[in-house]
Amino acid sequence: MYNADDLKQDILANVKGDNSFSPLCFQILQHTQFRFNDSSNFTRIEWNTYQRNLVIFCASEDKKELEKYKESLYSLCYKVHGTQDDYLITSLEIIAKNGISPVSSQSILTDEVIIISNKVKIDRTNNNIGNGGFGEVYQYYDEHKEELVAYKIYQPSVFQTSEPEIMKKRFLREGKKLLSYAHPHIVRAYDYGILGDESAYIKMEFISGNRLSDFILENRPLEKPLIEKLCMQYIDAMAYIHSKTDLHRDISYSNVMVTNSNEIKILDFGFAKNLENDTNYDTKYNDIQRKFVLPHEEYTSYTEVYCIGAILYTIITGKLFDNSFDIDNLEAANCNDRLKEGTRICLSDKAEQRFKTAQELKNYLATSTYEKKENFYSLDSFKDIINRGIELHFSFGNLPKYDIIKKWIEVDLKDIIESCTFQSTINLLTLLFKHHFTTIINSAPFAEQGILRLS
Repeated sequence: MYNADDLKQDILANVKGDNSFSPLCFQILQHTQFRFNDSSNFTRIEWNTYQRNLVIFCASEDKKELEKYKESLYSLCYKVHGTQDDYLITSLEIIAKNGISPVSSQSILTDEVIIISNKVKIDRTNNNIGNGGFGEVYQYYDEHKEELVAYKIYQPSVFQTSEPEIMKKRFLREGKKLLSYAHPHIVRAYDYGILGDESAYIKMEFISGNRLSDFILENRPLEKPLIEKLCMQYIDAMAYIHSKTDLHRDISYSNVMVTNSNEIKILDFGFAKNLENDTNYDTKYNDIQRKFVLPHEEYTSYTEVYCIGAILYTIITGKLFDNSFDIDNLEAANCNDRLKEGTRICLSDKAEQRFKTAQELKNYLATSTYEKKENFYSLDSFKDIINRGIELHFSFGNLPKYDIIKKWIEVDLKDIIESCTFQSTINLLTLLFKHHFTTIINSAPFAEQGILRLS
């Protein structure tokens, strides 16, 4: 039977992604106790369904906060539980109970220490790793995850023109938005919430690396494979953001990092806005540092594409971008011509001549053709891959030539292959024929990847 603990987990999952509940409400619910008081009576709503009364126990200090959301909680509990078994929740009580630690008074922020909870205490003096317009960032070793994480603490800059309460609301919106994202090149968030009466926090992954501009200046000129890798990772991440009808609206070198393993990570979504849902968004435009934006241009998706072009220009040319940039620097750069042309389109003076979104830029590059690369697979290495039964990740343009593969399939490895089961995102034989009849195959990093598993 569906029990109270099961319901609690379902309610927590729904509350966390629901804009109508505050982060503090979610934190309090995590520390509550759920109990069913079942009745022998049938409900009048649905026959053959018993009544079930729900009681939520919490600390007395937290009861007032939960009471604000009693109607919404009841509606949610009724809806979630009504799909589980032959019981329906017909009433909800919120009762203060001794022995439950209060959540609303747990968090503390002082000049020396940040206490997120009884288990998370951060030394401000020794763990600060950065500052920004919304506050400070601290590193912390998470024993549960067994890795370093970062805590972003809301403490707005005096240079921001919005009211502190608006800034705090915007900060919490960033936490909620990051929790909804799942992309390898966008910083991951694990949790967010209220910190004391005036502050808040976002717990996120710890990134070891440099901001983009520092990385470029220290390592230029970049090799062609690295240029194309970083550009495509950045484009893919921005295309993901735009696919959700979001705009980042704060593109800068500081908000793009290159990790120690040369991977792109996009940060800082405090000014991010959804074009469909955030119709009453409270950001004053002069809060946004315009950075790469053309003077007097209203910020739209076309404007964001221009800013993306500025980032790509820096990666490709090794030169920092400003209003006096020379577009012809792209010509001498060591990367694919199609990527250069895509960047040039992004940086068009007239908005209507640019791509509308990063997704359009990504599609533009994905449908282009590139020179085929010589491959370095040997027969012995291919045999070793098959015998070990491991996954082979490849890009279509980086496969061995058709004649070589045909000989492997029909002669050298015929017996082994016939005894194997192929599982792949694209059938191997279909791929071979495609390789044979297509004159030019897209090459990494722009081509879609496939996986060949031999077992």
